[in-house]
Amino acid sequence: LIIFWIGEINLYSAADGSLEPWAFNQLKRFIFFLPIFFFIIMLQPKFIYNISEIALFLVVLGLIVTLIFGYTGMGAKRWIRVGGFNFQVSEFAKIALILFLAKYFHKLNSEKTISLIKALIPLIISILLFLLVAIQPDLGTAVIILFLGLIVIFYAGINLIYPIVTIIILVLSSPFLWTLLKPYQQNRIKIFLNPDLDPLGKGYHIIQSKIAIGSGGRSGNGFLGGSQSSLDFLPEKETDFVFAIFSEQFGFTGSMIILLLFLIFFLIPIIKSFKLTQAFNKIILFVLSFKIFFEFLINISMTIGLIPVVGVALPFMSYGGSSLLSNLIICALLINFMSINEKKRMFQ
Repeated sequence: LIIFWIGEINLYSAADGSLEPWAFNQLKRFIFFLPIFFFIIMLQPKFIYNISEIALFLVVLGLIVTLIFGYTGMGAKRWIRVGGFNFQVSEFAKIALILFLAKYFHKLNSEKTISLIKALIPLIISILLFLLVAIQPDLGTAVIILFLGLIVIFYAGINLIYPIVTIIILVLSSPFLWTLLKPYQQNRIKIFLNPDLDPLGKGYHIIQSKIAIGSGGRSGNGFLGGSQSSLDFLPEKETDFVFAIFSEQFGFTGSMIILLLFLIFFLIPIIKSFKLTQAFNKIILFVLSFKIFFEFLINISMTIGLIPVVGVALPFMSYGGSSLLSNLIICALLINFMSINEKKRMFQ
């Protein structure tokens, strides 16, 4: 809630002190999504366990429907129009994948380490979702989905040699992987390495973002202060670059407060997961909280030029309905599973 309200204040300032068009719409979405949030909190963990395959099936179906009938915007087919609302299925693919893999590895809980053969099914499903999202195209979300799948496999107890060998293979095959990228994706990496290659085009976003963050200094330019925001130098300031707007106004001090809030958000479920014994519960708490913190790190790294711009939203702060709903569902699942009492056998 604290992060969300900081985001609302940030969207208000991004619109030069106006509730329209972003802050008020985001608040309406939040209120509209609250019944879903409380409904998921009240679900029995066993029910969530039992429907994990159904959730994954619906997500795969939704991604296929998106590719065929989806709404196209900004050169990508990533959304399904539902009653005037653009529904981005890929946001919910992350949750469905984690639920399914948590159940899969729960059934293998008796094994201390997971063999490569047992890890093939989770890996294939993760790659399938990765491909369905990557061809939209949405490489940023696709990479996150694949990475979350690998994190579940790693956390479940696969032998360390397999991830190490995989990383070595990826590094060695990087020249070949480079040829598979679309021209605009190659340009993103080139611009990331040197934004000055196209300072008024592809490199404009990151240059203006760095200027905004740097101008904030230690304590910032103050609320509604800062030239990059008020003079509209910074594009996508309500979505990908909300952190740059916040940092320009509240400086390094404010940025550290945001980092601390996300760190607390991440650590509370992690600490609880250490007290649980059943694999399904532990994986849900660890990986879902990691998902939000990981997206936070990607967004911040993107805005300060540590990684290429990949269009990953800042959880609870970026403007967008699908991202907000998926993160509220994650919060509800975390609260639900943190209240678990493991004295009795929970799952068959």
